Parts: sequence; structure tokens; C-alpha cells
Amino acid sequence: MRRVRVCGADECALRFADRSPARNRRWCSMPRCGNRTKTRLHQAGQAECEDTPAD
Repeated sequence: MRRVRVCGADECALRFADRSPARNRRWCSMPRCGNRTKTRLHQAGQAECEDTPAD
């Protein structure tokens, strides 16, 4: 029961069995939620970098 987790993506509430060796899986699946979340965070970081003026 301890290995059942809720997906870490904002738009997803799926539950999954974390069978990773380190028991640190965050998303129900990488293609479905993990990659989308990572892409969104990366794009937000890039936009923030473009908004700050260079010295």
C-alpha cells in the first residue's frame, strides 16, 4: 500500500504503483504527465530568463 501514489501533475489525479527501485517516481507515466510537466517548467524558466535584462 505504501507504493501507491498520486500523479504529481496538476491536471492528473491518477494513482499508480511506484515500482521504481528508489521509490521516488512522481508521475503516472513519463509520456503522459512527466514530459508535459518538465516541458512546461522549462518553457516558464526560459520566458523568465528572456524577461530579465542583461547587465
